[in-house]
Amino acid sequence: MTPRMETNYIVIHCSATRADQGVTTEDIRHWHTVDNGWSDIGYHWIIERDGAIKHGRHSQAQGAHVRGHNHESVGVCMIGGIDENGDPEDNFTSEQWLMLEMLIETLELRYPEAEVVGHYFFTPYKTCPNFIVEDWRESIR
Repeated sequence: MTPRMETNYIVIHCSATRADQGVTTEDIRHWHTVDNGWSDIGYHWIIERDGAIKHGRHSQAQGAHVRGHNHESVGVCMIGGIDENGDPEDNFTSEQWLMLEMLIETLELRYPEAEVVGHYFFTPYKTCPNFIVEDWRESIR
């Protein structure tokens, strides 16, 4: 395990899967380890469709979720995020929104200097997590 030495960002992602796909944390772990050859799932936490928060990589390990910034960030992935045609869609469940809020509040206590951002913050041509994190943050304050 390569330890993460600093945590400047909490990065929110989506799995870019349809709401009806039935994707789980273990599916993503399989995609990342077997299909990509990574040592583990790239995210630190995953929020499944029913709101269950699942552990991914060890919380102090360097992730594999945002190129060039894994050494300074933790990754949270919400399962869902695209429609039947593969286009971006905010299709997350009310349980996921509640648990995202709780998880982010907890992570902010743990990493008070970290900025909460969407994956698109580092990769402007992406829309991941397929909602505007800044607008979401404003709506829960």
